[in-house]
Amino acid sequence: MPTCPFCSSDKVYPLLNTLRCKRCKHIWKDDEEDPGLSDACEFSDMPLKIQKRTEPLEKRMEKRLNRYLNRSNGKFCFTTMSWEAGDISQEVFGRYLRHCVKSRTLTEEKDRYGRTWYLQPVTKNEK
Repeated sequence: MPTCPFCSSDKVYPLLNTLRCKRCKHIWKDDEEDPGLSDACEFSDMPLKIQKRTEPLEKRMEKRLNRYLNRSNGKFCFTTMSWEAGDISQEVFGRYLRHCVKSRTLTEEKDRYGRTWYLQPVTKNEK
């Protein structure tokens, strides 16, 4: 089954000698060269922006961790901050944090309220 050339969805179905996308509601014919340039497209004057992720997931999680640590002076907690929705889910980032704690790049502390705080380890030179 083909994918939609407008939104790349796999939810495409044939109807009356045309192909239709369930997600973006675009209609095109299967034999068209480039359906993005057809007159039936209501968004044909808008440029299509395709974003490619050039960095691997681990690098993006490392950047997000550094952003959270810099924002809160080297210490942050999931329950006290708002999660930034994006390409990384909170569950995957939580697994990355546990990996960082195991590899000793982060330390984990619980406060008296039961919240888990993640902080940068203090080196001997900083004491």
